[in-house]
Amino acid sequence: MRFILFGGEEEGLVGSNAYSKKHLADMPSIDAVLISDTGAQPSKGWYLMGRADEKDALAPIEPLLAGLGSSGTNPDTEFLFETDHAGFDVFGVPTLVLWNDVDKYFKLHHQASDTFDSVVQADLTQGVATTAATAYAIADSAQPFAPHDTPAQVEDMLKKANELDNYKSLKAAGFVP
Repeated sequence: MRFILFGGEEEGLVGSNAYSKKHLADMPSIDAVLISDTGAQPSKGWYLMGRADEKDALAPIEPLLAGLGSSGTNPDTEFLFETDHAGFDVFGVPTLVLWNDVDKYFKLHHQASDTFDSVVQADLTQGVATTAATAYAIADSAQPFAPHDTPAQVEDMLKKANELDNYKSLKAAGFVP
């Protein structure tokens, strides 16, 4: 299990994209990437970024996550190129992004109010527990979490999400691999 803290996300996914490019040869051996970047409200579960197969892959740990109140999944691709999973998604690596409500995100995060005293400790702890339980279950499994998508499957996912043109523009500008 590898824990990575990426820098430069707000400046264009700089750290995670540099990492994915530098470690391109490692992509086939990465079982899954878990990202927590949607704030500190209670976790509902995981964003799947258009990957329905990941919902099935999470099924064995759903009872554990249900006990934490975070067994839900969201197939939405709204944040497809807005957080550090993007550099892995485009290579077909299964990714999960912690699914939290974001109604307080722009009121607190990246503001003067973005201080520890504005975070509800129980909510933050629940998100950490969700991430830890999911990571442990994936690492402890004898089976891969979910299959890696082929380039054709990635392109199909981007088309379904209506993001293929956006991806091509971002790639041409060097914002995604």
